[in-house]
Amino acid sequence: MNVIVVLENPGSPDLVVVHAATSDPDLPSSPGPVTACGLDTAEMVRNSWQPTEPDRHWWPPELRSRTCPRCDQAIRTA
Repeated sequence: MNVIVVLENPGSPDLVVVHAATSDPDLPSSPGPVTACGLDTAEMVRNSWQPTEPDRHWWPPELRSRTCPRCDQAIRTA
């Protein structure tokens, strides 16, 4: 599964939440319409981070504490 990292509330550093989305079938470098937890991605900002190794987590390491637990669970069980 190709995971795209998207940020909710990117303009508010204290409120940013990191979500996972699958890629849009028509635009593979863009997120699909909803996150793994079911939120609309329209107002979210794509983060360019990609894991460099297959066994790495899907989120950027520096944003681990901001990761959506529902997205994380959905990705781990997919």
